[in-house]
Amino acid sequence: MRAVVLLAVLAGVCVAVQTNLTAVAQRALGAPVLVAISGLTTSMTALIVALNIAKPDFTGRSIGYAVGSGMLGAVIVGAIAIAAAQGGVARALSLVIASQLVFGLILDALGVFGGAPDVGLLKVLGVVLIIAGGVLVVRF
Repeated sequence: MRAVVLLAVLAGVCVAVQTNLTAVAQRALGAPVLVAISGLTTSMTALIVALNIAKPDFTGRSIGYAVGSGMLGAVIVGAIAIAAAQGGVARALSLVIASQLVFGLILDALGVFGGAPDVGLLKVLGVVLIIAGGVLVVRF
């Protein structure tokens, strides 16, 4: 469990740093070129690591999921780049995190990606508190 928490914190730090790098690069390159270079770099790094660690099962369905994930990744990088460059990093990330958490709760409640629905009052309260903090960042 401790490793999972550390990985989540590491991801959060990386998102904050990446958002700044993306904003600076977007000003110099423009959003389409930035998204292409960033996405290609992410893809190649992940592919090299994955092929060396795992023995993937290449099926039509798994490839389709991977392509869909990659397309969403391009939208995420492009949207954050533009939002951070125009509205600031903290504002952009607050809005991204809030929408991510709300939609994540909905997906969990519906059990969309497998497993039993897993949403309780404390999870909802936690998301509400995070959103309240995000509102403070966005408004002030």
